[in-house]
Formats: sequence, structure tokens, C-alpha cells
Amino acid sequence: MSALDEAKQALAELLENARVGNIIPIRLPSQIEAIQAAIIQAEKEHHDEIADLRRRPGGDIETVLHDNAEFMRVAIHDLKNPLASIKGYSDLLNNPAMGGELSPMQSQLLQVVRSNSKRMEALLEDMSIMNRLRGGITKVNQKMDMFKNIAMVIEKKLRPLAEELNRQLGFEIPQGLPLLNVDGDLMAIVFVKLVENALRYSPEGTGKVVVRAKADGNWLVVEIEDNGVGMTPEEVGRLGELFFRSDNEVVRAYKGSGLGIPIAYGLVDVLKGKIIVESESQKGTRFVVSFEGMS
Repeated sequence: MSALDEAKQALAELLENARVGNIIPIRLPSQIEAIQAAIIQAEKEHHDEIADLRRRPGGDIETVLHDNAEFMRVAIHDLKNPLASIKGYSDLLNNPAMGGELSPMQSQLLQVVRSNSKRMEALLEDMSIMNRLRGGITKVNQKMDMFKNIAMVIEKKLRPLAEELNRQLGFEIPQGLPLLNVDGDLMAIVFVKLVENALRYSPEGTGKVVVRAKADGNWLVVEIEDNGVGMTPEEVGRLGELFFRSDNEVVRAYKGSGLGIPIAYGLVDVLKGKIIVESESQKGTRFVVSFEGMS
């Protein structure tokens, strides 16, 4: 049985248990984490399969890639449905009107379930984006936009995380930046991934992430600078590699999937932008992302 089939089966069993009232709260966190691990393994298997296909002589590789991307799209959609039900049941259990107040232990376990469900939902969304990128089926809906609007989306998305992690998050967005003809939703994802990464790997209490924008002729230049753990030259060289995560203990303390930076790099390429990185171990990192403005 493939890892994807295992994940689908485990989710289906969990959903059926929820329907008949056979959920065991103390087991839920480990069950959800097992499903998440199976999903990550499924994506790795898919990546390895495509790499193997690329090495084989002959054949219509583009057709195979497109078919695989369509298969993953359907599979991810099927996984999202039972996950939505698990989240819904969790929210119902958290409502006192559904059965009275929960004990402190029950509330704590339920919070773990909800937190892991959100994490797995985010993983599925990342897999969906990466699948579209690798399958060459990413839809780009260009329209006139201003970076200050995109920056507002980024801040709204990540301000709660910055507060939760006890990090500072600042924005320096001046007037007079180039107008863009861009897919603002995709551009926002680029910066959400980069800023989230910077927030998580900056020191608690003293961590600071700053998003700066400026004009360079007709180009918009955006810098994301942090004072976090930084990277070695070898680690910088592997950025954009699927599933790569540093061995730094600060990085390993967060259960990430290694998809965030590859997604950012892939979307920058789709949007015809440029990205460079400057980093030094224990001294922080600076990403510089550039997009051409409207003529």
C-alpha cells in the first residue's frame, strides 16, 4: 500500500470513529501526526517517481507529469474532505452547548487535535501548490495591483504568528513603488512563506523580522531580513531543494515539511521574478525578491 493510500485509509477510519462516537482523545494527536507523516512520505514518493521518469529515455514525460499532477490534485482533495470533518467535530466538541464544559485535560487534548488539524491542513495546501508547480498547471491571474495591498495581506496573515512566537514584525513600505501587473494572491504566498520562515527561526523575545520595499527603476525590490539562526554557505546552496531542512536544532524543533522555501522559489519563477539570499550562520538571513513593474 502506498503512503498516500495509508493516509487516506487512516483519515477515513478516524472520520468513521468520529461519526460513531468512538474517538479516544488521548490517541488523536498521535493519529493525526501519523497521517501527516504519511502525507509527507507520499509527496516524497511522488517526487522520486517523477525524478525516475525524467531519467528514463524516450516517452512523453510532459504527459506523464501532467497525469501525475492530476492524480495528486484529486488525492489531495479527497484528503481534505475528511480533515474538514475532523476540524468541524473538534469545534463542536469545544462548544459547551454540545455537552457541557470540558475538563482541563479534555480541553488541552482538544486543543492539540485542533492545532495538529490546522498543521495538516496547511501541509495539504502546500502539497497542492507544489503539485501545480511541478505539473506545470499553476494558474496565473494577472491584474494591476500595488505592493502595499499585498503587504497588508501578508501582515494580516502573519501578525498573529509573530505575537504567538513573541517576535517583532515590521513593514517599511514607502509611497511611489512601481505598479504591478501580477497575480497578487500568488505573490502574497511567496512572501508569507519567506516571512513565516524568518519568524520561526528567529530568537524568542529578541527576534525581529523586517519587510522592506523600494523601487529600483521600474523594478519592485522587497527585502525580508531577520536576526535568526542564519545558514551556512552549504545550506544556502540547497535552498529550493524539496524537503531540505537544516540540521540546526532550532530548525528541527519546528515540525516543518521542507516545502515552504521551494514553494516560494517556484512561485517567484512562475511570476517571472528574481530571488537572491544572503545569510551567515547565527547572524540572520536576508532574502531579496524583485519583480518588474508595469511599463
